[in-house]
Amino acid sequence: MHRVLSRGLLPMVIGAALLAGCATKDDFQMTQAAADAARMQADQARAAADEAVAAARAAQQRADQASSTAQQAQQTANSAQTTASSAQASAQSAATSAEQAKDDAQAAQQRVQEARQPPVRATRLARGERG
Repeated sequence: MHRVLSRGLLPMVIGAALLAGCATKDDFQMTQAAADAARMQADQARAAADEAVAAARAAQQRADQASSTAQQAQQTANSAQTTASSAQASAQSAATSAEQAKDDAQAAQQRVQEARQPPVRATRLARGERG
């Protein structure tokens, strides 16, 4: 908008006023000053827009970095959860194995005790004898 005013419309107005012969030197100088002021405002607006674009790009880069960091953290958390689940399964398996080993040890101990006891012999009694 400012570009159209400063580069197109104002010079045409100045030129038309000069051609019409109704403009004085003071009118021309005031119109020129207004055109210069419009150009300066347009340049300032352009500079502000350039700064805003640069700030937006920097913000986008920071957002991308934060997103990347969040994805890495999520992957690490998932890996930790998988490791914890595996460790829990291993612990349950170890507990089951320990229980089985305990049962096996008790059964072996019982067999050892049974093996140490003298065998019980069945004595045959003759007819009519009581035992």
